[in-house]
Amino acid sequence: MKRTLQDWANLAGIIGNVAIIVSLLFVGLQISDTTKEMRAETAHNATAALQTWYNEVGTNEQAAKVFRKGMNDASSLSKDEALQFIMSLHSAMLAYQSIYFLGIEGTLDSDLNIAMSSALEAAAPTPGFRWYWQQRGRHFTNQFRGLVDQIIAAHPNGGAEVYK
Repeated sequence: MKRTLQDWANLAGIIGNVAIIVSLLFVGLQISDTTKEMRAETAHNATAALQTWYNEVGTNEQAAKVFRKGMNDASSLSKDEALQFIMSLHSAMLAYQSIYFLGIEGTLDSDLNIAMSSALEAAAPTPGFRWYWQQRGRHFTNQFRGLVDQIIAAHPNGGAEVYK
């Protein structure tokens, strides 16, 4: 059976189409791997900000005292302590807002998002947090403010024991 030039051209076209499909599959696998890497890096970056903040408050006796004092009764803080408390808590809240939106858009794993948000639920109902939130809440997005307001309303007597 002798092949014509047209037969060879058709065979080359089929081989070319198969090669395109294989290369598209390969690109798809690479995109999937890149997406996984980006999600892992995003999760790491999101949690690293809070880890740094927790480490600072947890290993610095003065910062821990001011933070605990502020969470219980912000009116007992000196002006300098009040500023330190507000700036410290604001730093953490900016990280929580980022985590919240990464969770909503699906970049952050939902289980990790829930775990990170549970710490916010432990802090938000305290008297000092409410004082902070009245002063600084407007510096956050409406959607995140809604979440925090909902947490505060759901736990009127709340706050984790660690803050007392």
